[in-house]
Amino acid sequence: MASGRVLCATLLAWLTLLTVTHSVRITNLRVPHTYTLERDNEPDPLVLDCEYEIGPSEKGFVLKWLFNNHSIYQWIPSVKGFAMGFMKSKIDTKIFSMEGSPGVISIKNPDWNMTGEYTCAVQTFETTDKRSARLQIIVPESDFMLEARMGGAQSDVDIMCAVQHVFPQPILSVMFDTHVLDSVLTQLDQDPSGLYSMTVRTRIPRDQLESPTPITCAFILIGTNYTKRRETIFYDKASTIQRKWTTVAVVMSIASLALSS
Repeated sequence: MASGRVLCATLLAWLTLLTVTHSVRITNLRVPHTYTLERDNEPDPLVLDCEYEIGPSEKGFVLKWLFNNHSIYQWIPSVKGFAMGFMKSKIDTKIFSMEGSPGVISIKNPDWNMTGEYTCAVQTFETTDKRSARLQIIVPESDFMLEARMGGAQSDVDIMCAVQHVFPQPILSVMFDTHVLDSVLTQLDQDPSGLYSMTVRTRIPRDQLESPTPITCAFILIGTNYTKRRETIFYDKASTIQRKWTTVAVVMSIASLALSS
């Protein structure tokens, strides 16, 4: 009985080893978490890589890349690689000869709408395997501005902060000193090309601000660690002029006292 159990265990281990050895599996998937487009330069190609192992007796090998579950590339030993779908003109099918692996694809001139889930799938007649990873395309701002000025009645300070043409959607926050302003008017727009612009406006009573006061605006892009800050210093010109005249008056008084003595 004991020898039978040993024999069964040995057979099971051998079958497991045989399955592992004679199967196809993905060993490494290289998809960057984020890819930032440069506004002033032609973007570098977006390179993805799918490394795999295949058993020597496996037949009918096919490698596929999918974007959001839609096929964009396929490689078969007999016909090599070819792109398809909306990335047909974007994928460089010659990259395999340079990189030496059919799992490598190079996407030319990537755009914001290539944000999503990328999947590599390998299969043979006997086995299959696949892995997925999400890629976020970042489009930096074309402009980022912050303004603070006295209102028409001179009793309020109007603050405006805006970021233009970014992706993904931004979040803007305005602070004076260390206080985050909650009462703000927010406008969010998305242009026909898919990029976002956001503007926030608020009004602070003049008596709540000392002069000078630092005012900060910051934005982040949702789902990324991309963040930018702008800072300006609010000066009340009227208060500054008043302080100057007070200083002059004090100096004149001191001078008068000196002369009379």
